[in-house]
Amino acid sequence: MSQVYFEDLEAGDEITPLPKTPTREQIREYASLSTLRQGRFSSDDDAKGEGLQGMIVPGNMSMSFLSQLLTDWAGPEGNLVKLEVNFRRMVNPGDILLCKAMVTDIEEINGTNQVILDAYIENQDGERPVQGIASVILPNRR
Repeated sequence: MSQVYFEDLEAGDEITPLPKTPTREQIREYASLSTLRQGRFSSDDDAKGEGLQGMIVPGNMSMSFLSQLLTDWAGPEGNLVKLEVNFRRMVNPGDILLCKAMVTDIEEINGTNQVILDAYIENQDGERPVQGIASVILPNRR
């Protein structure tokens, strides 16, 4: 895993997108290992019983995709300290997703190198079902 350094960044820099295509099996497994109710995350019939069109991806699972993008990018010496997201629409099994982020602000606060990023998930239709803001602490080059 490579390391990104604070001095190497500028506002407007984009992170290499992370592709994800959640399958029904992955969603069921994720839900079974969490405290989520199975219903809408386990079958189309259960989801339809809740008024949905079919099974959906849990919001926490979508958020974990963004977390993976950011922690992989930050490298072993970086630290994701904050991720706030808004869930704007459903993510469905089989959606072709690109997790993306762009640096919006870089500042040193009390000796800490803070990077603020717009982070979002884009689906195959160009929609952004999940959108948020992240804060990452990065090391200096030595």
